[in-house]
Amino acid sequence: MRFSFKKIFCAILAATIVFSFVGCGGVSASPDIKPHLTLNTKKHAVPIEGYDAFTMPEIDGDYRERVEVLYQTVVYDKKRPLFDDDDPVKKIYDVAKGWLEDYIPDGVTGEEREYAVVHTIHDLLIVKTDYDFDLYNSSLGGNVDAASDPAFYIDGVFLNGRTVCDGLARAFNFLCAMEGVECMRVTGSFSSATHAWNKVKIGGSYYNVDVTADAVHYSVGSKTYKQVAHGYMLLSDETISGFAQKHDFTPTHFVAQSDFDYYDGGVIEIGGKTYSTVIKNQSRLNALFSAISDAKGEVGKIELKLDFDGKTQVNFADMYSSEIATAYGKVKNPDFAFGNGIKPYFQFPNGVYLFLIYK
Repeated sequence: MRFSFKKIFCAILAATIVFSFVGCGGVSASPDIKPHLTLNTKKHAVPIEGYDAFTMPEIDGDYRERVEVLYQTVVYDKKRPLFDDDDPVKKIYDVAKGWLEDYIPDGVTGEEREYAVVHTIHDLLIVKTDYDFDLYNSSLGGNVDAASDPAFYIDGVFLNGRTVCDGLARAFNFLCAMEGVECMRVTGSFSSATHAWNKVKIGGSYYNVDVTADAVHYSVGSKTYKQVAHGYMLLSDETISGFAQKHDFTPTHFVAQSDFDYYDGGVIEIGGKTYSTVIKNQSRLNALFSAISDAKGEVGKIELKLDFDGKTQVNFADMYSSEIATAYGKVKNPDFAFGNGIKPYFQFPNGVYLFLIYK
């Protein structure tokens, strides 16, 4: 049996790298990585509903221009739009508002709330949307009309659940604005492909967030799967531009000076035992993969940060390849395995990895 998986680097035009490797074993399907999303027991009050209102102009002109008016009203003017019932863009706002009401946690304030908003929106956008590979392929084929497709805008996200990186960056901006969290869209390139992502402000500091790069796609046979990763959530300018698959962009005065360690304090439960998501040495990494094997397929994909003493330059090369290979050797009959120079994991900045083990 042969498997392949692909990481979506891209953006306005997706650049795709495809890997293939031999799979073995036959363990039954394991749960995917679970995002933290939990439905609220009562509706969350969206902060922008308390802002000054803006009455949308009478329906006139181009629909795409009207979507842009909605975007400008919320993101730049920081106003609550008011609609006639037959306004074609009203549903965009209603869907976005519904996501926030359903999933943004209540009862937290200050920096903790800003982080909760960013984390929730990041995961929501990955879970609720599909990357438009057909649009990408059409663009590669010379389709000059691709840039007007809804996938590049917020209606592609909220009405169709179909998007590319620019649509995700705009939607992230839109949702953060509705929650009163400072956010901006950043344009540049990622691994040489035209790209868009975001910067957010948490606790007075700016960070980069790349939702597209955290939506990890891979294929098993003819079927494509997606996992939520957090390797590109809340990074500094230096880290995001210094990683081997680097982001290039023009520096602004919104400088992101430090990384926010998403994995610090995180835990994963395997076989009734708790393990840290930050792994400090080989023995702990071996023990975790042994536990995964003993769990008999219950753990299929995990996110970990490797932080061994003496390891440097983790953003310029796969510095943990031999250590990971040793740990994988503890797993019995994995569905995703090493073969022909291919590695069954995705590498992110700062020693973060997403591991594929069992289907």
